[in-house]
Amino acid sequence: MKSTHRNSAALRKKLLEKYDHACVACGVKDDVVPLELAHLVPISSGGESSEDNLTILCPNCHLTFDRQPREYEFVSFLTELLKNHPNFSDVQQETLLGRETRYRADLLVSRQVKDVKEVLLIECKTYLALTSVHIHNVISQLEKYKSSYGDCRMVLAIPATLRATDLSALSAASIEAWDLQYIASHFSKQIQEAYPSYYKALLLARISRPTKKLTREQELLNSLSSCNPGKADCYVYQSLVGEILECLFTPPLGKPIPELSDKSQANRRDFIMPNYTDKGFWSFLRDKYEADYVVIDAKNYTRKVKKSEVLQIANYLKPHGAGLFGLIISRKGGDASGCEHTLREQWLVHRKLILVLDDEDIKAMLVAKSDGRPPEEILGQKIEYFRLSM
Repeated sequence: MKSTHRNSAALRKKLLEKYDHACVACGVKDDVVPLELAHLVPISSGGESSEDNLTILCPNCHLTFDRQPREYEFVSFLTELLKNHPNFSDVQQETLLGRETRYRADLLVSRQVKDVKEVLLIECKTYLALTSVHIHNVISQLEKYKSSYGDCRMVLAIPATLRATDLSALSAASIEAWDLQYIASHFSKQIQEAYPSYYKALLLARISRPTKKLTREQELLNSLSSCNPGKADCYVYQSLVGEILECLFTPPLGKPIPELSDKSQANRRDFIMPNYTDKGFWSFLRDKYEADYVVIDAKNYTRKVKKSEVLQIANYLKPHGAGLFGLIISRKGGDASGCEHTLREQWLVHRKLILVLDDEDIKAMLVAKSDGRPPEEILGQKIEYFRLSM
């Protein structure tokens, strides 16, 4: 306990010096109001008490930061940045477009850079991670807005890091992407002068991050990219998945326990993660889906997961044993026939909820954690998609 207290005090001192003894959101000094350590990713959502995941806030800003913001707040925050930037003018929020069919655009703004002046039509999203379906919907939505408004530049703004595939899809549709890195680099001065908010604290933490230092999440992303699918690297991949799970979800989940089997020794799983948390996403998962433990299989396959792999993990899931929630983590996900049918059957008949995650899902969670956002929301999206597609 004394060691933990000393570590916390040392971190607080280091961060106070890093941010000049001032709240990063409102600027109030430590000699006026005692400042607090604030986690970017909460401990209950898998955040760590590390320098990269901590910032300094006053008590009022800390309360604001801990509350999950609404999309409207991101639109308002971006409006403030645009109004205070010299390249932008005529900023309009929630503008109605069209006559026969009407649309409400988040932002309409004029931008002038040197001799080039154009109107930007900006759509704001606060999804943690955009899926290919989200990207397709955003592109379709912006194209409808543009056809209704006329000549303009389409922009997607999102307070998260977009994947290379997302950026390519948006670029192919002639849509500018304003993600977390873009906003932090292009509006640095305006962010520092902005009114205190969740997004100000989030972006200031991004700005202050050393550009040359790789985060743990980025190191794991690089390791995943260099691990080749196939039998030769199966043990390398299994070990890597364990490290990724620990980085993403410990705490609040217990550290991954490798290669456990049930009493009969017939059913062996790669990892078990104990779930004792009493609040947040994992508490909900335990109460709703009997996820007392999270059972994980790692498959370094060159093919998609099939019916047989789903039945393997399903055999280990028992209401009075490890619980009824499992993850299959495989490079290419599951196939659209046997795997999906068996996942639905296990849920409908046996109430066993099994999710199949591919490389893109794992990358999205690591990027979210690196951004300072809860990675388990990716799992929430997967559960929503699975349940609503039944």
